[in-house]
Amino acid sequence: MSVTATAAAPPRPQAITTLALCFCVALIEGMDIQSMGIAAPKLGPEFALSRQWLGYVLAASPVGLLFGAFLGGRMADLWGRKRALIATIVVFGAFQLGTAWAPGVMPLLLIRIACGLGLGGAMPNLIALTSELAGGRKSLLNVVITVAGMPAGGALASWIALLAGPDADWRIVFYVGGLAPLLLAPVMSAVLPESTLFREAQAAAALEGRRPAVLETLFGRPRLAATLLLWVGLLFTTVITYLLLNWLPVLMVARGFSKSDAFLLQVAFNGGAAVGSILLGWLMQQRRSGLLLFCCYGGIAAGLFAIGAQGLGLSAVLVAVTGVGGFLLGAQFILYGLTPDYYSVEMRGTGSGAAVAASRLGSTVGPWLAGQWLGAGASATHVLQGMLPITGIAAAAAVVLLLLKRN
Repeated sequence: MSVTATAAAPPRPQAITTLALCFCVALIEGMDIQSMGIAAPKLGPEFALSRQWLGYVLAASPVGLLFGAFLGGRMADLWGRKRALIATIVVFGAFQLGTAWAPGVMPLLLIRIACGLGLGGAMPNLIALTSELAGGRKSLLNVVITVAGMPAGGALASWIALLAGPDADWRIVFYVGGLAPLLLAPVMSAVLPESTLFREAQAAAALEGRRPAVLETLFGRPRLAATLLLWVGLLFTTVITYLLLNWLPVLMVARGFSKSDAFLLQVAFNGGAAVGSILLGWLMQQRRSGLLLFCCYGGIAAGLFAIGAQGLGLSAVLVAVTGVGGFLLGAQFILYGLTPDYYSVEMRGTGSGAAVAASRLGSTVGPWLAGQWLGAGASATHVLQGMLPITGIAAAAAVVLLLLKRN
């Protein structure tokens, strides 16, 4: 019999410490993921990259994210959430620093893949750990609050670049994003508590001599439909997310905005994502509603259409970009927050890791897709409005998921 979310809540200071530290990890991860998009306008010319090759470099880290998410989730169930999380942030901190010292294109690609392994491995551990806070109560909101650190970190990275000025070295964001997790790791080792629910589930599984197999965890009859719908919803949502995270400044410059305006729009996107995702997560925690998710995807579609429309000034585009950030990351983070509900505690890391891996596949496809479209001569408008069908597929999967029975 699997252990369910019935454990006593940890002391409030301990829960707050866990949530704060996990938010900091997500904040740093958001900085690191955003860093390549910020550096791209200068990094591309320095390494003499065509748009297609720039797309490959931007997609390198998401390739690592894809495999790192699955491995990190499995580590969460085998090693424990705390140890796996600390290991992953050390990896992505070290290779984020390595990005600033890459001697050429091929080493840069390999470093970004290795960095992605660490970045990808952190997220399923964050999801599993924060969903199990307070005995599993308010799990969705805890996950959303934590993961909202990612766009906040992206906004911070954009501000660092903006304050440094247009002539600053592109490596600055990599120095900051690499040192921060390496400094945070020993703090987490000292004060971060392990999940009480996980410890109880691990003890029960040891007594019963069972360890759920990966395929049974993901595709056992009660979970097959949920797993597939989570994968589809996260995959297609993340295609849009990472296309914008990596290419929004380039697309806005192509629309005729200055580089400073493009950075401002990037900050607005991340700021809207951080605030909007928490608000939407709070609303979904109060009452789980397919209508709310449908409205999120409707807002994404309307915002993408507006951003791609010709003739809109900076103020109007700023509002549209902020809205897209809020609705897009709100929908994605709600799906992350829903994921633990479909897997028992001893399976949760593996299930969350596989779901995050599916989303990371989207993070690989998104930047690559934009590079291919732009390389083939597509305009910024065509790229932005080309994401509308992708939005529809994600919306359908997310809404149907909420009709399924949870664990």
